[in-house]
Amino acid sequence: MRVPRRFLLATSLALTFQSACASTPPPPPPAKALVPDAKVYHRAETGRASLLEREVERLRADLSAAEDALVAAESGLRGNRTRADAISALAEAHIDVDRARERWPWLETQLAEADEKLLEAERQIEAGNFGAAVFFTWRAQRIAERSNEEARLAGSTPGVLKIRSARVNLREGPSTKASVVTVLTNGMPVFPERTVEEWMLVRTASGRVGWVHASLVR
Repeated sequence: MRVPRRFLLATSLALTFQSACASTPPPPPPAKALVPDAKVYHRAETGRASLLEREVERLRADLSAAEDALVAAESGLRGNRTRADAISALAEAHIDVDRARERWPWLETQLAEADEKLLEAERQIEAGNFGAAVFFTWRAQRIAERSNEEARLAGSTPGVLKIRSARVNLREGPSTKASVVTVLTNGMPVFPERTVEEWMLVRTASGRVGWVHASLVR
């Protein structure tokens, strides 16, 4: 019995379609599954709030110290500061700030404030205001101390990971085509939330949430 050509063609197409379906990988998860849920943002916001609370405490302490310094200056208690005292204090403050920058390069924003205090201390020395110069060097040292404390606190959090490249893009989605939220720097601590293939959803101590390539954290 001769099989119609039209039947053979239809059968061939059906088999080809069946084979293609069998070899096709499963579809990717829905886009909704890649969007961080509310709990992730809540944890990020909680961390950011704690960071701000500690910063407020530091500012209050510094304000109190500044008031004490003004009272001391008005009463003449700082009149015995010499140029040698101011230069020595400035040198020590430079060392403290440089060490903090070397250990915690991701805290550059905070340490840039310390640099401004050191520049002001140098200007005060040139103007002959040695007591004021010592005060500004103390402010720079305080910023370095707080940076060290903040870095140690973040680094000791259970489950924390660290960025292992000079500059890493934190992206809105698990793709190199996704928009960049911010740039993370080497040694910066991040808190992992979940992994999708080679991408990891993380949050930072400052409350940012996004995706990084898993090979760039350790």
